[in-house]
Amino acid sequence: MKKAFVFDFDDTLATTKAAILVHGVGACWTSYTLKLSPSEFNDYELKDGEEFDFSEFRQPRLVENGKPTELIKLAKEVYDEDHSVYILTARSDDMSGAIAKFLKMQGIEAKQIICVGDKDETTGIAADKKRSLRMIMMAYDKIYFYDDNEKNVELAQSIGVKSYLVN
Repeated sequence: MKKAFVFDFDDTLATTKAAILVHGVGACWTSYTLKLSPSEFNDYELKDGEEFDFSEFRQPRLVENGKPTELIKLAKEVYDEDHSVYILTARSDDMSGAIAKFLKMQGIEAKQIICVGDKDETTGIAADKKRSLRMIMMAYDKIYFYDDNEKNVELAQSIGVKSYLVN
């Protein structure tokens, strides 16, 4: 039986010091900046006059110096058992090399690092992750998906992927 294990990156396999910034203009034209963690970003909705700034999320050193979570042990175990390990992240494509380097330091080589952060923002990250999982499903008998976002997990379950919410 061919199995694939698909992991989100931020707050699932690693924690980093990278934040998503929100720049906005408030009352009396005063500007402000908010710092969101990856989990806060998952559910944040921009208000009028706000925009996201992903500059910290595009700093490879912050990924490479990330702290592994407990789940990295499972990723290493299934990798050592010769199962396919995929990373499915909301980060942009330009971060795949840094993620690969982080994983290599943990003794893991991902079959593929799928970055959906640069995709069509009209459908949203969760829908893009669901679409990517459907593609992976075509090549495997069983897929296991791990993510820290409830919506991502629910959408994966809706297409028959065994999914786990990571806290």
